[in-house]
Order: sequence, then C-alpha cells, then structure tokens
Amino acid sequence: MVEPRKQMRGDAMRSLLPMVKYSNNAVPAELRHLISLRASFLNDCKACIATHRRDARGDGMEEARILAAEDWTSHEDEFADDERAVLALTDAVTHIDGYASVPDEVWDAAVSHFGEGGTLNLLVSICAINTFNRVSIATRTDPEGVKGTTAFDLDFER
Repeated sequence: MVEPRKQMRGDAMRSLLPMVKYSNNAVPAELRHLISLRASFLNDCKACIATHRRDARGDGMEEARILAAEDWTSHEDEFADDERAVLALTDAVTHIDGYASVPDEVWDAAVSHFGEGGTLNLLVSICAINTFNRVSIATRTDPEGVKGTTAFDLDFER
C-alpha cells in the first residue's frame, strides 16, 4: 500500500460539504447509495468504497446488492428501470470526456424517471461522490482508517 498523504481538513474540507448536504436532502438514500457505490468502484477509491459499503449496510442494504451495484452492468436484471437510469447516468458522468460522454438517451432516461429537477439533483450527488473520490485518491486516504467498517467493507478483491 502507498503511504497516505496529509488529509484535507478544516475550511478546505468544509467547502465540499454543501454538495453533500444538498444531495442528502434532495436524493433518496437508496439512490445515493447506488451512486456512491458505483462511482467509488469505477474510480477505484478504496476509502470511499469502504465508507459507502458501511453506510449502505447501515441503511439495510444487503451485501449482495452492494456488490451488484458496484458492478451493475453484470447484474442489470437485479435493478429496476429507474435504478438502471441512475447507474447509467453515474457511469456517464464519472467517465466524462467531453459533451458526448453523457448521451441523450442516458440523460433522457433519467429525466423520464425523475424529471429535469430530479435529474439535476442526481447530478449533484454524482458530482459530490466523484469529488470525494478524487480527494481521497489524491491524499491516499487509508481505507483501514474508516471507522465502523467490517471485513466485507475492506475486501476489495471481490
């Protein structure tokens, strides 16, 4: 494992929190879990994977569903249409590389389930987790330091 770097604290960290607060109020927990699990998995952010596995389990999500969300394209039939729309939007925004990155059909699928405003709320949630993934990766946050995790949360070889 690589050595952790100085962690972001104080005003720098607090500057990121309004997005999380907004997302917590605007997006249902189940959808936030799907977004956080998938984006963290795509970005290979081990600290965030551990954190969001822990949080999802704490809200009653079963371990099999957590793993399915992380690799949802291999488990599409386990998710409802609206959940697949959220996961597809998460993939597109997380892998962003120019305007073509979020195809109309992905955006339109989200809008058909959540409306324009709801889709923009999902976008805030996706942006928030991607920001935290990048901070944790850049600072090499140690997943072992995430409080309340279990062996499941820290098993990245699944």
